[in-house]
Formats: sequence, C-alpha cells, structure tokens
Amino acid sequence: MEEETEDKIVRETRLVIALDYGTTFTGVGYATPQGNECPLDEVGVNKIWGDQMNNTDKVASVISYSEPSQNREQQWGTSLAPSSVAMVHTKLELDTHDVFEELDLTIQALDGMRNLNFQHIKTSKGQRGLPSYTQKSPEEIVSDYLTKVFEHAGKAIDEFAGRLRGEIATDIVVTIPTGWSYMAINSTYRALSKAGFNRESFPRLREILFISEPEAAARYTVRYLKETQGDTFLRENGYFVLCDAGGGTVDVVSYRVKQLAPTLQLQEIGCPTGHRCGSIFINIEFKRWLRRLIGDKYYSQLDPQLAANKISSHSTEGRAMRELMAAFDEHKVGFEGNNGQIFQMDLPNPLHNLNIPGIVDLGQITLKASDMEMFFDTCVAQIVELIRGHMLQIENRGGRPKNVFLVGGFGESQYLQRQIEYTLGLSDIRLRRPHTSWTAVVQGAVICGIEKSTTRSLRPATTCKHSYGISLDTLFSDAYHSQRDLVRDSSNVPLAEGQLIWMLNKGDLCLRDEERTVEQEILLAFAETDSKAKVLPIYRYSYDDRPERYRNSREELDTVVKLTIDLNTAPLHQFDIERAYGKNKPATYKAHVKLVLKLRNEVLKASVWWKDLEWATTENIPY
Repeated sequence: MEEETEDKIVRETRLVIALDYGTTFTGVGYATPQGNECPLDEVGVNKIWGDQMNNTDKVASVISYSEPSQNREQQWGTSLAPSSVAMVHTKLELDTHDVFEELDLTIQALDGMRNLNFQHIKTSKGQRGLPSYTQKSPEEIVSDYLTKVFEHAGKAIDEFAGRLRGEIATDIVVTIPTGWSYMAINSTYRALSKAGFNRESFPRLREILFISEPEAAARYTVRYLKETQGDTFLRENGYFVLCDAGGGTVDVVSYRVKQLAPTLQLQEIGCPTGHRCGSIFINIEFKRWLRRLIGDKYYSQLDPQLAANKISSHSTEGRAMRELMAAFDEHKVGFEGNNGQIFQMDLPNPLHNLNIPGIVDLGQITLKASDMEMFFDTCVAQIVELIRGHMLQIENRGGRPKNVFLVGGFGESQYLQRQIEYTLGLSDIRLRRPHTSWTAVVQGAVICGIEKSTTRSLRPATTCKHSYGISLDTLFSDAYHSQRDLVRDSSNVPLAEGQLIWMLNKGDLCLRDEERTVEQEILLAFAETDSKAKVLPIYRYSYDDRPERYRNSREELDTVVKLTIDLNTAPLHQFDIERAYGKNKPATYKAHVKLVLKLRNEVLKASVWWKDLEWATTENIPY
C-alpha cells in the first residue's frame, strides 16, 4: 500500500469507489473524502440503473443474451424481455469448491447439449447469433454484466465527483466472500478490470483493493449503530459476532473492540467462516418441493426455453420460472414463522389451468406454513451453527459476546432473526440489525477504502505484467491441434509437439505481499545410456494475443531463463522404466518432474522438483 504522509492524507481529496458484486444483487458505493475520515451521510450509493429498472440501492445480478422485445429492454437487471433466458447466480460459478461441483457442471452441460447433439447446439440461437443459453465462461458473463453496472454507476460517479474523474486520486474497493479461492478472486478481478473499473477509466487510479464482505459489513454496522444509538452497547475489549447473510453465501466473523476513540479499531477473532446457505437455497428447496408435488412432466413445462436451449452449465431462468419465483419471493420475504398460515400461488402459463385433484386447482397451488418453514430450515440451521462456532471461539478466549450483528438481504428475514434469537438462547446477547443492512457491505467497503491507511486487512491488487510459459509435447487432439505438430512417443502415443503452456497470464491478479504459486508437471524421458540432463527454457510474452504453438512463434517469445534439470546422480531404480517390445530396443527411463513458479512483489522464481528434492532453481527471473 502506498506510503502517505499524514499531511498529504489530510490535504488530499480522493475518490473512493466500492463494488459489491453479489449472487443476487450488486451495489456500488462512493465518496470523496478529504483525508482518511468521512461522515456516513457523505457515502453515496448508486440508485439509478436506467430505464425499465427497479431503481433501488442495488441492481439484480442478472443478464440475458436473448433478443429484446419491441419494448427495447436493457436485458440485464430487472429489464428483461418476457421471453428472455436470464443468467442468474453466476457469481457462485466462479468458485467451484471441489471435483463433485465440477462434475455437476459438466453433467448439466452435457444434458443441455443433448449429449453433444450438434444439430441441437447449432439451431439454438440468441442475440447476435449467440445461443440463448450462452457458451461463454462464468468470467465472461460476469464481465459483460459488470460492464452494464459500470456504464450506469460511472454516470452517477461523474455527477457525484463532478468533472474530477480524470484528475482525482482514486481507490476501488471490491468485496469478496470469506474463503474465496484465488481462482474466483482472479476471475472477479479480470472481469471488473475488463468492465471498466481500471486505469483507463480512472487515470489516477492508485489501487484496487479486496476486502472480505463480513469485515466491510462489520465496520459499517458498528459505526452506524455507534452514531445512531450511541456507544453504550460497545465497550473497549468487548466482543461481537457479525453475520452477513446474502443471497448466495453467508459469512460470519467475530471481533474484539481494541479502541473506540479517536478511531475505531477492531481485532479479528479466530478465522472467518462461511457457507453457501443464502436465500437462493430456499428457492431451490421450493423448486424441489414443487417438482415432487406436480411431477417431472408438468414441472419441465414451467421453463420450456431452458429445456430447449440449455447448451452450457450456467444457472438460468426463463419467463415462466421468473414469474413463479417472483410470486414465491413475496411470500418468502414476509414469512415470520409457522403460525398456521396458508399461502396460495398461481402457476404461470402453460400450467395456469392445470388440475391435479387434491394438489393443483385450476393452476393454483397451496403452501402451508410448515412447508415454508421446511424450505427455510436447511439454511437457517447452517447459519445458526456458523454463529454458534464464533461464540465458542470467543468463549475459548475467556470472553463473552455482547452483540450479534445481522446484515445482508437475507438478514432482513423476520423468520431468520427469530430463529437465531431462539435457537442460540440470546437472553443476554442483543441481536442488532441496522436499517440499512442491505447496503452495509458496499458502504462498509467505502469506509475501508477511506481508512485504508489503518485497515490492515485490505488486500491490494496488482496485475501480472507478462505471460510466462514453457513448450511441451501434449496428448494430441484433432479438435485442438495442427496435424503438422503430430508426433509419436516411444509407445506410439500421438502427441502434439511444442505446445505452449502458459503458467502465469498477463492480466492475472497478484495480491501484494502474497505469493502466487503455480505448478506444471513435466515428463522427462531418457534412454538408459543417455545423459539424464535436460534444458528447460521459460518463455515470456508481453501482449494479449498469446501464441499456442512454439513452431510458429519462436521469434516472438523472450527466453527469460534456461533451467538445467540434471538427474544424472539419481539411481536408475528411481525412474519409471518402460520396456520396449522387440529385440535390441532400449528401455526408456521416465521422470515426472514438477516445475514451480513463484511470483511475489514482482520477484519471479522458478524451481524443479522430483522425489521431494529440488533439482534446479533460479531466482530473479526478468519480470
């Protein structure tokens, strides 16, 4: 983080922008502080998102690639043509946690492609020739969506900051869930940079900084309640737990109050925790219930475009499902508990006249309060356990929490609030929720940016300046490789010779003071009588149009280092031995080595490992 003198901080006016890209809604906040302090009422939140929108503090995290109707819908947020197939919950696709989730995405994709039926894929057309159920990656979809966000938020920022955008020092703070992987953070960074949150749009951009959603929410919530209710509920050395309950993820963090004045200082206790148990999972439980209720035959008719055009693994909703979920959301938001209430919903076209005796009456279904409670309880139970875990962490330190703060859109649920109070037995602990809890994260992120000199948990971002890679022979595929690169190894396996494998990518996120480590397995093969040493060049490329083949790009590549991997001292029995068929054919000795690149604060190092030993290393590779 830039070194700034106190005098400079006091004198300088800055522009601080915050982006809270959420699973269901997205918010943008901003402020122009003079120094490192700013009153809460001078933190702005964008509310203008364009025509045909519900212009509120946040905009729906939805985009469609379908054609607009004659009404010229924007095809994002809430401005969607009735027949549109909308991309929803794409944020969660940025972070697949395990192999099972990746397999699930693959199965969905194959199902949507009718198991690779080319005719089906070819005839599925949408906006500008794209399939309605787009083939774009999650990162590309998020970038397209954030481009829309930037277009409208940029106008508001211009009005807020006057004509100073090109002249004023700027910081951009981006919120992320607790425990998000590097892959997800990197995809978010690349998407927002491409969307316009970059130095080209803000010539005096100093830093893009990441902050966890619950920490941003905690800083805003404590400050808001302190200013509106006084500081009697907070004491130095006191503890509190904050739960940020959003649409996709729920994050919980706990703090000790180190200092109240002259500035608030918080100490994080233990490790932040989070689960995918936000409000969209209540919707998923409702859909499962409905599917069991009316059966697959009728349920599949609720979204015919999804069934017809699904050719990727993205979460989508068509017209019928959007109408149904909008009606369900009205009941969900107002649900307070099992008081015997009955909820009646009309199924949309084409099921608006459906009759199933005892189940559906002229398209109308009935939900009991116990059904709604069942939809909620899977999520609520996980949230309660997250909070309980943090209360135990505090108690293990010899303290006791006095407050539990609840923020986020899901945090507005009366049922969730009551269940937390009842289940945790908060008789001597106050559950507090600011009236502005829906925007607590984005406003808190603005505060963190204003107070960046004292907010130690901010993670400054830099960009990888070049791409770094190596040339390898990989398994040959007719779909991806040129016949001119086809060779065969000693076992007659077809290989694509000299394919460029890029390990570090230009434009990738590098978190300052954090090491970025990438690995690549390399197969080395030797005859028994050959030298067991190989030279491995590492190449650098500084432009966006990276080549894929060494054969036609060798003059474009910079060879930044040549690593000599010398395995001559290794006993032969440590190699994998491949016996050749036929007389007088020598055996082949193989070693699967691992190339490791480490980048930290613009210092790049490389090493090669085999059998848990380092066989080659170099430091200070030209960067």
